[in-house]
Formats: sequence, C-alpha cells, structure tokens
Amino acid sequence: MKKRGIVFVLSGILMVGGITGFAYASSKSNPVKEENKARFESKLDEKEMIKLMKKNDFKDAAKALEKKDYEAMDEFMNNMTEDDYEKMIEIMRESGYESMANMMESMDREEMIEMHNAMGGSQACHGDGNSMMRGF
Repeated sequence: MKKRGIVFVLSGILMVGGITGFAYASSKSNPVKEENKARFESKLDEKEMIKLMKKNDFKDAAKALEKKDYEAMDEFMNNMTEDDYEKMIEIMRESGYESMANMMESMDREEMIEMHNAMGGSQACHGDGNSMMRGF
C-alpha cells in the first residue's frame, strides 16, 4: 500500500513538473524563430520598397537594389538631387513609413548622404539580410 502511495505521489510530481516545463517552454521566445521571422519581414519590406521605387520613377535605384549592386546604390545616394530627396520623403510618408520620413526630414540631403556613408553605405544597410527599413 505504501509503495502504491509513493508511486502516485511521484507520478503527480512528474506530471506537475512536465506541465510546468511545457508551459514555460511554450511561453519562452525562440531566438532562432524570431531571427527567421525578422529576416522574412525584412525581405517583404525590401520587396515593398522596390515596388515603391519603381512606381515612383526611381527605377534605376530599384534595379540596383534588386540586383544587390551596392556600388550603383551608393552612386545613386551620393548623387541624388534635392528634388529627389524631397520626393523620397513624400513617398515614405504616403506609403506608411512615417518614422523614416520624419528621420529624413530631421536632416538635409547632405547630412543624410554623410550618415549613409558613415554607416557603411548600401552594402551595410541592405546586404546579408540586413535592412535599414526593418526598424521603420
């Protein structure tokens, strides 16, 4: 009889421990899953950005982004006109990227170019699954 009681108590402890462990594991974030989700969302943002660029007469820059031609993207950034810069801000705002538009408005074109180059240029912003747009 005592053995049966011990078996029931141990079974109960194991069951409670198993349920607690399962509940903890399911509530804990999975870093690999989160990273994959962020990369997927980044790719969606990049595709959306390419569509916006093509739609708004930045076809050469969109093509460079699609082909990962970082040199061409840097050339575009370094040679954009004030009108291009203002148009980009307007496009960002109208397309739901209010935070990006506000950030761009907070500095002039020259300061934006300087910041872009200081961050490592297009390859640092858009290469290897990174996306400058992720936080916006």
